Amino acid sequence: MSLSQQDRLSLVDFLPAQDRPAHPWGQLLWDMRAQAPMSLWSTRVTAARIHRYDRLRPYVTRGSLLAVLSVLFWLADGTRPLGWALLSVGVVQTLLEIHLEGQTHSGTRSRFAVIRLLLAWQDNWQWERTLLNATGLLGGIAVPANVLAVLFCTGPGDPGWVKVVALAVALAYGNSGIIQVLTDGTYYSANQSLPRFLVTLRAYGWLLVTGVLVSVVGLSVHLGRWHPDMVPLAWAACALPYLVGMKMREYDRLLRVGGEEVAVAMNEARSRLAQDFHDTLNEVRTLSRALAEDDSVKAEYKIDAADLEPKLTMVKEAIDEAAWDAQHRKITLQGIIEQLGRDHSLALTTELRLGELRPANRDLIRQLITTIVTNAAQAMARREIHVRPVSVSAHIADGMIHLSIRDPLPLVPVARWCLDGSTLAVMRERVREFGGDMTQHAVDGGKEIRCVWSVRPPRLKRESALR
Repeated sequence: MSLSQQDRLSLVDFLPAQDRPAHPWGQLLWDMRAQAPMSLWSTRVTAARIHRYDRLRPYVTRGSLLAVLSVLFWLADGTRPLGWALLSVGVVQTLLEIHLEGQTHSGTRSRFAVIRLLLAWQDNWQWERTLLNATGLLGGIAVPANVLAVLFCTGPGDPGWVKVVALAVALAYGNSGIIQVLTDGTYYSANQSLPRFLVTLRAYGWLLVTGVLVSVVGLSVHLGRWHPDMVPLAWAACALPYLVGMKMREYDRLLRVGGEEVAVAMNEARSRLAQDFHDTLNEVRTLSRALAEDDSVKAEYKIDAADLEPKLTMVKEAIDEAAWDAQHRKITLQGIIEQLGRDHSLALTTELRLGELRPANRDLIRQLITTIVTNAAQAMARREIHVRPVSVSAHIADGMIHLSIRDPLPLVPVARWCLDGSTLAVMRERVREFGGDMTQHAVDGGKEIRCVWSVRPPRLKRESALR
């Protein structure tokens, strides 16, 4: 199975990094700038992670960090009132996120119109399209607000270590929020409406954050907001945003390798299913063939049995990926004819020029071919004819469908041609219901059965219209 194809059973496309270098040194650079693996598999896994596994975890984590940050603000030297005001943005965001999470999974309708509006905004507009939502906007304010509060609203007096720890906690809060945004399902969805520059910028987000952090830390140092002994640690903290990029790349790699490995596991399971299905189906095919060859069986049942046998085989091949690919991943008229040839050891040649057909015409053609070819194969087997050339041709001309099936057998005697109760008689009647007829003709080296009927559906009878 080509992993880049959409799998028809799971409806999930597995997209491995086909252009990822094989050399490990090349992979390092490739991973640093790789875009998010956009695929249905990635979107579904990310959605499951967010809605079933993460749930409250990121919000409680950030809430705990805010609690620690509040204690550090209380311990720090010269904490300004503005610092507490900036810290409150994160508190509001965290409480709102926890409340919305509960509303999303509770199934109850909030009595507050604002909450209902936020939920509708998040569910109907944000998912798979854009990163923009109410809590995300608050987070976009809270992350820099916490850092600015630490840098410019605390210190520089003793204990100096408190400010360093506070900066690390504020950056941990920021990392948590930024990672959640950069690994959101929107990036992996083909339905996204994100600006192209934002999709490209995602891989370099950690560099952008590092650059901004270095600038504001440098400004706070320049303004004397740090104890001299703590300045080296302040600069060292500027390396923490690298964790954002590392975590994001790790998640993307897990999605890619997960898609590849689950495709392999699915193929292995399909192979086991194909073998079990094959063993069971052989018994059904044997019964179907016996019914088609039993003269004591009603003609209509024999026709259905002959029509069913090649389709059963093709259903088996639908489980076998390689065989299914050979049939262009669908049950086709050409595939059924080829399967008939394999089942009856026929040297089949086909020429089909039919285009798109109405279902009724397609079914009639298939039934005619399976019935006539099966009859010919049985007759050749009884005569012990080992070389069994059969040709099938069909085309549309002047609004009529022309189907011809040629075999090396002589004409059917007039007394036995379309004998009442025979499969040929039933099929001729079906052709006549479509405004056509079925006839046999002598040709070089055998006979040819020709069926001709109108492409248009038969006119509706009055009694049928009144039902």
